[in-house]
Amino acid sequence: MKLTYFPVRGRVEPARLLLALAGAAYDFEATPVETWRRPEGKERVLARTPFGQLPLLEDGATVICQSGAILRYLARKLGLYGSTLEESARVDEVFETGLETWAEASAACWNPEFHARRDELRAATGARLERLEAYFLRTHADAEHWVLPGRYTLADPMMALACEYALAQHPGLLEGFPALHHFTTAFFAADGVRQYVRGDQRPRTLTVQRAAFGGKPEEAHHWSDPGAPAP
Repeated sequence: MKLTYFPVRGRVEPARLLLALAGAAYDFEATPVETWRRPEGKERVLARTPFGQLPLLEDGATVICQSGAILRYLARKLGLYGSTLEESARVDEVFETGLETWAEASAACWNPEFHARRDELRAATGARLERLEAYFLRTHADAEHWVLPGRYTLADPMMALACEYALAQHPGLLEGFPALHHFTTAFFAADGVRQYVRGDQRPRTLTVQRAAFGGKPEEAHHWSDPGAPAP
Protein backbone atom coordinates (compact mmCIF):
# COMPACT_ATOMS: atom_id res chain seq x y z
CA MET A 1 0.00 0.00 0.00
CA LYS A 2 1.02 3.59 -0.58
CA LEU A 3 -0.25 6.84 0.94
CA THR A 4 0.36 10.20 -0.70
CA TYR A 5 -0.05 13.45 1.24
CA PHE A 6 1.84 16.53 2.33
CA PRO A 7 4.74 16.14 4.80
CA VAL A 8 2.47 17.01 7.76
CA ARG A 9 0.06 15.04 9.95
CA GLY A 10 -3.18 16.67 8.78
CA ARG A 11 -5.95 14.60 7.22
CA VAL A 12 -3.84 11.50 6.63
CA GLU A 13 -2.78 11.02 10.25
CA PRO A 14 -5.76 8.83 11.28
CA ALA A 15 -4.88 6.47 8.41
CA ARG A 16 -1.25 6.31 9.47
CA LEU A 17 -2.33 5.53 13.04
CA LEU A 18 -4.57 2.72 11.77
CA LEU A 19 -1.70 1.25 9.76
CA ALA A 20 0.66 1.54 12.73
CA LEU A 21 -1.90 -0.10 14.99
CA ALA A 22 -2.19 -3.06 12.63
CA GLY A 23 1.55 -3.27 11.95
CA ALA A 24 0.82 -3.00 8.22
CA ALA A 25 3.61 -2.16 5.79
CA TYR A 26 3.10 0.80 3.47
CA ASP A 27 5.01 3.49 1.60
CA PHE A 28 4.45 7.18 2.20
CA GLU A 29 5.02 9.77 -0.52
CA ALA A 30 5.41 13.24 0.97
CA THR A 31 4.44 15.87 -1.58
CA PRO A 32 5.79 19.35 -0.73
CA VAL A 33 3.09 22.03 -0.70
CA GLU A 34 5.14 24.15 -3.10
CA THR A 35 5.17 21.29 -5.63
CA TRP A 36 1.45 20.68 -5.20
CA ARG A 37 0.55 24.31 -5.83
CA ARG A 38 2.17 24.31 -9.26
CA PRO A 39 -0.10 23.51 -12.25
CA GLU A 40 1.52 20.11 -12.72
CA GLY A 41 1.19 19.26 -9.03
CA LYS A 42 -2.41 18.08 -9.15
CA GLU A 43 -2.27 16.89 -12.74
CA ARG A 44 -0.93 13.46 -11.89
CA VAL A 45 -3.87 12.63 -9.58
CA LEU A 46 -6.72 14.41 -11.41
CA ALA A 47 -7.42 11.34 -13.54
CA ARG A 48 -7.83 9.19 -10.42
CA THR A 49 -9.75 11.50 -8.06
CA PRO A 50 -12.90 13.64 -8.31
CA PHE A 51 -11.14 16.97 -7.73
CA GLY A 52 -7.45 16.13 -7.52
CA GLN A 53 -7.30 16.00 -3.72
CA LEU A 54 -4.94 14.44 -1.24
CA PRO A 55 -4.66 12.14 0.66
CA LEU A 56 -4.57 9.29 -1.81
CA LEU A 57 -4.35 5.58 -1.02
CA GLU A 58 -3.08 3.06 -3.58
CA ASP A 59 -3.50 -0.63 -2.80
CA GLY A 60 -2.55 -2.58 -5.89
CA ALA A 61 -5.06 -1.65 -8.59
CA THR A 62 -7.35 0.00 -6.03
CA VAL A 63 -7.00 3.78 -5.77
CA ILE A 64 -9.04 5.70 -3.19
CA CYS A 65 -9.24 9.37 -2.29
CA GLN A 66 -11.35 11.16 0.37
CA SER A 67 -9.94 10.62 3.85
CA GLY A 68 -13.14 9.06 5.26
CA ALA A 69 -13.30 6.49 2.45
CA ILE A 70 -9.62 5.68 2.95
CA LEU A 71 -10.14 5.15 6.67
CA ARG A 72 -13.14 2.86 6.27
CA TYR A 73 -11.37 0.85 3.58
CA LEU A 74 -8.32 0.39 5.81
CA ALA A 75 -10.42 -0.44 8.86
CA ARG A 76 -12.22 -3.21 6.98
CA LYS A 77 -9.04 -4.50 5.35
CA LEU A 78 -7.10 -4.52 8.64
CA GLY A 79 -9.86 -5.99 10.81
CA LEU A 80 -10.46 -2.78 12.76
CA TYR A 81 -14.20 -2.52 12.25
CA GLY A 82 -17.08 -4.20 14.08
CA SER A 83 -17.98 -7.81 13.35
CA THR A 84 -21.75 -7.19 13.42
CA LEU A 85 -24.03 -4.52 12.01
CA GLU A 86 -24.61 -3.16 15.51
CA GLU A 87 -20.90 -3.03 16.39
CA SER A 88 -20.06 -1.32 13.11
CA ALA A 89 -22.79 1.26 13.67
CA ARG A 90 -21.33 2.06 17.10
CA VAL A 91 -17.84 2.30 15.58
CA ASP A 92 -19.22 4.75 13.02
CA GLU A 93 -20.97 6.82 15.69
CA VAL A 94 -17.84 7.18 17.80
CA PHE A 95 -15.66 7.74 14.73
CA GLU A 96 -17.92 10.55 13.48
CA THR A 97 -17.91 12.16 16.92
CA GLY A 98 -14.11 12.03 16.99
CA LEU A 99 -13.90 13.34 13.44
CA GLU A 100 -16.15 16.27 14.32
CA THR A 101 -14.02 17.07 17.39
CA TRP A 102 -10.79 16.82 15.36
CA ALA A 103 -12.22 18.95 12.53
CA GLU A 104 -13.10 21.72 14.98
CA ALA A 105 -9.58 21.64 16.45
CA SER A 106 -8.03 21.53 12.98
CA ALA A 107 -10.09 24.51 11.81
CA ALA A 108 -8.86 26.47 14.83
CA CYS A 109 -5.29 26.04 13.54
CA TRP A 110 -6.28 28.16 10.53
CA ASN A 111 -8.08 30.86 12.53
CA PRO A 112 -5.96 34.01 12.01
CA GLU A 113 -7.03 35.11 15.51
CA PHE A 114 -5.99 31.83 17.14
CA HIS A 115 -3.46 33.36 19.52
CA ALA A 116 -5.61 36.38 20.37
CA ARG A 117 -8.61 34.14 21.09
CA ARG A 118 -6.72 31.27 22.73
CA ASP A 119 -8.43 31.63 26.12
CA GLU A 120 -11.84 31.61 24.44
CA LEU A 121 -10.90 28.58 22.32
CA ARG A 122 -9.55 26.80 25.41
CA ALA A 123 -12.86 27.31 27.22
CA ALA A 124 -14.82 26.01 24.22
CA THR A 125 -12.51 22.99 23.94
CA GLY A 126 -12.92 22.32 27.66
CA ALA A 127 -16.71 22.31 27.29
CA ARG A 128 -16.46 19.87 24.39
CA LEU A 129 -14.09 17.60 26.33
CA GLU A 130 -16.49 17.61 29.26
CA ARG A 131 -19.27 16.33 27.02
CA LEU A 132 -16.90 13.91 25.36
CA GLU A 133 -15.78 12.39 28.66
CA ALA A 134 -19.41 11.95 29.77
CA TYR A 135 -20.07 10.20 26.43
CA PHE A 136 -17.01 7.97 26.93
CA LEU A 137 -18.02 6.97 30.45
CA ARG A 138 -21.53 6.18 29.23
CA THR A 139 -20.55 4.11 26.19
CA HIS A 140 -16.96 2.86 26.62
CA ALA A 141 -16.10 -0.84 26.43
CA ASP A 142 -13.25 -0.51 28.93
CA ALA A 143 -10.82 2.16 30.12
CA GLU A 144 -8.65 1.87 26.98
CA HIS A 145 -11.18 1.02 24.25
CA TRP A 146 -14.26 2.89 23.15
CA VAL A 147 -16.37 0.28 21.34
CA LEU A 148 -15.04 -3.26 21.78
CA PRO A 149 -13.45 -4.54 25.01
CA GLY A 150 -9.75 -5.28 24.64
CA ARG A 151 -9.73 -4.43 20.93
CA TYR A 152 -9.13 -1.25 18.98
CA THR A 153 -11.34 -0.20 16.08
CA LEU A 154 -11.50 2.68 13.62
CA ALA A 155 -13.14 4.75 16.37
CA ASP A 156 -10.19 4.74 18.77
CA PRO A 157 -7.43 6.40 16.70
CA MET A 158 -9.83 9.11 15.55
CA MET A 159 -10.81 9.91 19.13
CA ALA A 160 -7.23 9.69 20.38
CA LEU A 161 -6.04 12.07 17.66
CA ALA A 162 -8.79 14.56 18.52
CA CYS A 163 -7.67 14.49 22.16
CA GLU A 164 -4.02 14.81 21.16
CA TYR A 165 -4.84 18.11 19.45
CA ALA A 166 -6.01 19.40 22.82
CA LEU A 167 -2.61 18.45 24.26
CA ALA A 168 -0.94 20.59 21.59
CA GLN A 169 -3.30 23.55 21.49
CA HIS A 170 -4.19 23.83 25.18
CA PRO A 171 -1.46 22.30 27.40
CA GLY A 172 -2.75 20.97 30.71
CA LEU A 173 -6.40 20.95 29.65
CA LEU A 174 -6.84 17.26 28.82
CA GLU A 175 -5.38 16.22 32.17
CA GLY A 176 -8.50 17.68 33.76
CA PHE A 177 -10.51 14.87 32.17
CA PRO A 178 -8.86 11.75 33.62
CA ALA A 179 -10.84 9.14 31.69
CA LEU A 180 -10.07 10.79 28.33
CA HIS A 181 -6.46 11.42 29.32
CA HIS A 182 -5.96 7.77 30.29
CA PHE A 183 -7.60 6.57 27.07
CA THR A 184 -5.42 8.86 24.96
CA THR A 185 -2.10 8.03 26.62
CA ALA A 186 -2.91 4.30 26.51
CA PHE A 187 -3.67 4.46 22.79
CA PHE A 188 -0.44 6.27 21.97
CA ALA A 189 1.46 3.66 24.00
CA ALA A 190 -0.16 0.71 22.17
CA ASP A 191 2.03 -1.69 20.20
CA GLY A 192 2.79 -0.31 16.76
CA VAL A 193 1.47 3.14 17.59
CA ARG A 194 4.16 3.62 20.25
CA GLN A 195 6.92 2.97 17.72
CA TYR A 196 5.37 5.21 15.07
CA VAL A 197 4.69 8.29 17.21
CA ARG A 198 8.07 8.10 18.95
CA GLY A 199 10.04 7.48 15.75
CA ASP A 200 11.20 9.51 12.79
CA GLN A 201 8.39 8.49 10.42
CA ARG A 202 5.78 10.70 12.03
CA PRO A 203 5.67 14.24 10.58
CA ARG A 204 6.83 16.87 13.03
CA THR A 205 4.02 19.37 12.41
CA LEU A 206 0.24 19.25 12.58
CA THR A 207 -0.16 21.19 9.36
CA VAL A 208 1.70 23.49 6.97
CA GLN A 209 3.63 26.63 7.94
CA ARG A 210 0.98 28.98 6.53
CA ALA A 211 -1.42 28.03 9.35
CA ALA A 212 -1.82 30.32 12.36
CA PHE A 213 -0.98 27.38 14.64
CA GLY A 214 0.45 23.91 14.11
CA GLY A 215 2.92 24.62 11.32
CA LYS A 216 5.94 24.54 13.63
CA PRO A 217 7.33 21.44 15.41
CA GLU A 218 7.06 23.15 18.80
CA GLU A 219 3.32 23.60 18.21
CA ALA A 220 2.69 19.85 17.91
CA HIS A 221 2.59 17.29 20.71
CA HIS A 222 5.49 14.83 20.63
CA TRP A 223 5.44 11.59 22.59
CA SER A 224 8.45 10.22 24.43
CA ASP A 225 8.93 7.38 26.89
CA PRO A 226 9.17 8.31 30.60
CA GLY A 227 12.66 9.46 31.42
CA ALA A 228 13.66 9.86 27.78
CA PRO A 229 14.70 13.28 26.42
CA ALA A 230 11.99 15.12 24.51
CA PRO A 231 12.20 14.48 20.73
